[in-house]
Amino acid sequence: MKKVLSILILLTILLIPNVAKADSYRFNFYCDSKEPLNDGTFYMTCHLLINSDMEINHVKGSLLLKNVKLESIKTSSDWKSLNGLSSNLEFKSTSTHNGSFSVADFVFTGDLSDNKCEASFIAELAEKEKEPTPDTKVCAIVDDTYYGKNGNVVSEEKYYEECEKYICTVVNNKYYFNSKGQSVSYDEMLKDCSTHEVTNPGTGVDYGYIILPTGIISLIGIVIYSKKNQKIYKI
Repeated sequence: MKKVLSILILLTILLIPNVAKADSYRFNFYCDSKEPLNDGTFYMTCHLLINSDMEINHVKGSLLLKNVKLESIKTSSDWKSLNGLSSNLEFKSTSTHNGSFSVADFVFTGDLSDNKCEASFIAELAEKEKEPTPDTKVCAIVDDTYYGKNGNVVSEEKYYEECEKYICTVVNNKYYFNSKGQSVSYDEMLKDCSTHEVTNPGTGVDYGYIILPTGIISLIGIVIYSKKNQKIYKI
């Protein structure tokens, strides 16, 4: 019974249709008839087309030539030839293409007296090439260099202002940011942040709420100075 069941399962698997279909493309390279010129030579136009069910913006291939010379390449649509009149061909387009489309036309010349003339195309690849990721550094510190919100090199102070958005904060004991995140002087920060909590992320010191900071600082300075000089001042 188990043997019969195993056979039935195997047959079921084999009979299930494979609905997955891989993306595919096909090159079509063909040439028109020779057109005689008055000097005993001829020219011949060949065409490169692709039929694809995938999107393509990059094509590579090579030409196999015998007794003919490549004179010109005329690309179609937004395709651009990257290698000039080289037999090693590479084309790129600014947009992607699918279905049936033309990539380029080629004009070859040769001598009418040559019986064996050949222009063949050997396909290498057709693909949708990914756009390169821009090498930008936005709000980053790389090798002690600071990059701002636009990826430009900026000062350390400007980096903190643009990228960290510090509010009523003392940074590295030398940069002071007001309630709008702007880098200002120490006194300007104290004035603007009189009703805000001022912190120092570098040390973890919490300055708390500042009320009449100038008077408090002056008072502390007088008391410390008095103790050092062993004098008592009445205020």
